[in-house]
Amino acid sequence: MLLGQPTRWLRAGSLGHLRSPSQSGRLCRLPVLCKAKPSGNKPGQSGLPGLPTKPSDAPSLSAPTPGSAPAPSQNEPQLSVSPSLSSSAASVSLEDTNQLKVVWKRLLRDLSSLPRAISLMAAVFAFSALGTVIPQNKPYSYYIENYPIDGDKVLGFLSYDLLLNLEFDHIYTAWYFYVSLAWLAASLAACTWTRQWPAVKVAQRWRFQTSPSSVVKQAQERGVAEVLPNARAADLGALLAQRGYQVFVQAGGLYAFKGLAGRIGPIGVHAALLLILGGTAYSGIGGFKGTVMIPEGQDFRVADSIRAVSPLAAPPTAANNIMRVNEFKIDYRPDGSVAQFYSDLSMLDTTSSSSGGDPSPSGARELLRKTISVNDPFRYGGLTMYQTDWSLSSVRIKVAGVAGTNSAASSSGSSDAARGADSGIATLVGETIELPFGSLEGRPGISGRLWGSYLPVAAMTLQEAEQGKAPRGVSILARDPQSVIFYDSRGQFVGVRRPGSGKPIEVEGVQLVAEQIIGATGLEIKSDPGVPWVYAGFGGLMVTTLVSYLSHSQVWALQEEGYLYVAGRSNRARIQFRDEMDQVLESVPEYPPAQQQGQAAAASQN
Repeated sequence: MLLGQPTRWLRAGSLGHLRSPSQSGRLCRLPVLCKAKPSGNKPGQSGLPGLPTKPSDAPSLSAPTPGSAPAPSQNEPQLSVSPSLSSSAASVSLEDTNQLKVVWKRLLRDLSSLPRAISLMAAVFAFSALGTVIPQNKPYSYYIENYPIDGDKVLGFLSYDLLLNLEFDHIYTAWYFYVSLAWLAASLAACTWTRQWPAVKVAQRWRFQTSPSSVVKQAQERGVAEVLPNARAADLGALLAQRGYQVFVQAGGLYAFKGLAGRIGPIGVHAALLLILGGTAYSGIGGFKGTVMIPEGQDFRVADSIRAVSPLAAPPTAANNIMRVNEFKIDYRPDGSVAQFYSDLSMLDTTSSSSGGDPSPSGARELLRKTISVNDPFRYGGLTMYQTDWSLSSVRIKVAGVAGTNSAASSSGSSDAARGADSGIATLVGETIELPFGSLEGRPGISGRLWGSYLPVAAMTLQEAEQGKAPRGVSILARDPQSVIFYDSRGQFVGVRRPGSGKPIEVEGVQLVAEQIIGATGLEIKSDPGVPWVYAGFGGLMVTTLVSYLSHSQVWALQEEGYLYVAGRSNRARIQFRDEMDQVLESVPEYPPAQQQGQAAAASQN
């Protein structure tokens, strides 16, 4: 570094003059990003005015003479320490410290290994993929049924006993998954500390070159190096400043750079990955999960339907509220297939009711009401409810009449009419009965989803029971809310009616009208406190990944003996950097030797 010369600061389109630095011999434009570089002076030379250049010139410190210290009191005990023992203890302490430093550096080096980091990421991705393929957090009966020991095994080897022993039923909360996340996080942190951060610190330094050979050396193998005769560093700096470079000129030397954010980008990528891993672990430790099937018009307490995934989880603020299912409906396409499921939900606060302090759900204050569907969940107070399933809860049947009660039926002597007239169901004529549905899915001979109910027509006599006769009643079946199927007591098909059509059907001497099928919505309830962290991490990952692709370009120049030595390099986009440098160097003006000397002298006087 050449000291004692005027320092220049170049901006795009202008050339400013600043006073010479007082001691440092360099200009620091950005103190946060600027760090001094060793001057490279020979031993005994500081290169700075006013400072000693030889050890003898430096002020010396002398120990106090024996007479200058107060004499110890006669009553004070005198302690003596063996010099050999003191030096031995100091050497042991220093040796232990050095060993710890060696172990720590070795640990950081092992953790920052790129192959190890790639292996850990592959392990995390493999566990995540396995957790996607294998249904998680299902009852044991589900795995026993779908992953049998005997017969055809999944993938040829996976059975429920192996699956449960390896904790594949809850991979995302298994100990090995958390160990993989922690190990990967430690590897990313070590890589950032030992590799990325030092690279940024080096890129922050201003490095003026003091000899032509050192300038050319900066080009390395893939850089650019040129020698311009009769050119000035100030003109080169002005051209670089116009292209977005930060330019610094001092005593014939020039240093310029741009794209420093490209060096910081990898650190941001690692920070975003750490945020994603932290959010994943936080959701796994502090989350709540649960499923519930609620009929239309019913309500439930949220806290009764969720469970903590770990003892460290804290319940969300909305866990003590009441959730009401106002309506459940299914939209169908013209071909009869299901288009979408909708659930009209209300979150109720029973602690501050709107009807004079009534703590029941009927007097609760409605906090939020929303109609949810698949991929459009309900969110409130840290809880998220997804539409995941549906079912048929019950069917409402109206007893329109009993055939045996009219004269035409009595005169005909019909057996069905007689049974209907003699049965107790005649007392329910004109009333609507709500019959619960039960799922018949998985029963022998049943394919697909099917629900059924039974309406007894008459009580069974003891004689009929002894004779083994079938009970007298109506079997009601449904596969969806659009139609109801009726069978008599002998299992014979009678007919199909659409709910709400008002058209009666006669079964076992009883006229029935299907009024409505009441559905039930299946909700999956989750509380994932780490989801905002994960979203923020992925957002930061996208931004910092783009920033990482910015090129960090550096240019050095030295004006000496009528020549301008220029070198530059870039960590990315080297072809574009070469083209840019060619354009810049071709634009640098050349002056006759006499004119150049005069301008150089004028610049030195300024």
